[in-house]
Formats: sequence, C-alpha cells, structure tokens
Amino acid sequence: MYDSTHKDLTLIIELLENESQHWSAFFKKALVAFENGDYIRCGDIILSGSGGMGSLNDLVLGQSSDENGNFQWKPNYKKLNDEFQKKLNSRYAFSRDIRHATNK
Repeated sequence: MYDSTHKDLTLIIELLENESQHWSAFFKKALVAFENGDYIRCGDIILSGSGGMGSLNDLVLGQSSDENGNFQWKPNYKKLNDEFQKKLNSRYAFSRDIRHATNK
C-alpha cells in the first residue's frame, strides 16, 4: 500500500504539472508528508481537497484554447482524466484507511 501511495502521488503531481500549479503544489505537500512518514498528515491533506466548489472533485484536466482563444480539448484528455480519477480515488481510499486505522 505504501509503495503504491508514493507512486500514485508522484504520478498525480506529474499529471497536474501542466494543468494546475495550485493542485500540483497541493499534492507535493502531501508527498512531503508521506516521505517524512507522517501518513496521517498526508491523508488529511488529500482529504482536505475534496468537497465544495473548486475542489479536486471538480477538476477536469486537458482543457486548452486554440490560437484564437477558443476552447479546445488537449489530445488524450479522456485518458488523462481517467488516469487522474483512478489515482485520486485510490489516494482517497488510502486517506480514509489511515484515518480509520488511527481512529480519527
């Protein structure tokens, strides 16, 4: 579970680097907590990004604009979003499991 968490957090950061600096930095904080062995803090950070307007649940990757400023999707946006949601859901499960294991 811990190896996959590190791997998933790293991948989420990579997916977000060109999409949202805010959320990329958010997951970098979670990764630092994880690498420092503070799994509860890592889980709390991840869970704090869910719910409400503008949360991770609302994030859609792969949006762009053409040379005229018109909206367009980036190539492979569906795959990008599927991968992001899969990894995000996995990390939500990790975070809930950590809370449950520590009775928080």
